[in-house]
Amino acid sequence: MPQINLLVFGDVVGKLGRKALAKKLPELKAHYNPHLTIANAENLAHGRGLTESTLNELVEAGVDAFTSGQHVWENQQGTPLLSDEKWSKRLIRPANVDPVLPGNGTMSLTILGKTVVVVNLQGRLFMQQDSSSPFLSFDRIWQDLSSDQAKPIVIIDFHAEATSEKQAFGHYVDGRACLMYGTHTHVPTADAKILPQGTAYCTDIGMVGSADSVIGFEKNSSIKRFLEETTAPYELLSSGQAEVNGLSISLDLDSNQVLALEQIREFVDI
Repeated sequence: MPQINLLVFGDVVGKLGRKALAKKLPELKAHYNPHLTIANAENLAHGRGLTESTLNELVEAGVDAFTSGQHVWENQQGTPLLSDEKWSKRLIRPANVDPVLPGNGTMSLTILGKTVVVVNLQGRLFMQQDSSSPFLSFDRIWQDLSSDQAKPIVIIDFHAEATSEKQAFGHYVDGRACLMYGTHTHVPTADAKILPQGTAYCTDIGMVGSADSVIGFEKNSSIKRFLEETTAPYELLSSGQAEVNGLSISLDLDSNQVLALEQIREFVDI
């Protein structure tokens, strides 16, 4: 049975996250044999946005494509890359943000002769950046895709805060997307599963970053923000134990049906 294997990783947080993924990815690739590896890049450059050098670091490590979220706009070096000819084919931002912002919300790839469409969408509950409805945005994307007689493999990174919004969205796209996974909260949820209409789902696949931390950031700087009710900057660690969170999924190349789904949670010392 011909199949396509995918590896997806959550938000890669700072230097420690980049080093951890680079160190662990060869082992994971040898085990899962992926045809496509995706990572969320919105926290690559010291936890805020991305740069060309941080993207290149992960490309050299073996990442093929990048999704993002609301923090992608927070590094001025990275914003132009969203519309740069070199990067726009492998780096996307949420499709449902202001359309005047640079970049695309989808990317289309051909793997083993099959069209694979990666969609990036952003939730609205408890999110600071304004965006339009991710539900209606997906409907518009799906309408364009469904006009093609060859049914593509559709993968969605849903970057959202609220678990209820993520779960509702998962059921909404069930049977249309092949895989819908949540990012943004940096904490993996233990609910990777196949929904009733066949979509592989996980509320949040977690992050790649410091294990002894608060969502990837140095724990004492995070505690200080709560104790003193300040907006003091988060601090990041550059060494120590890191966690690598993601999913492995295998799909039937002809029917798009899920053959295997496995949650990845590994630890590595940097």
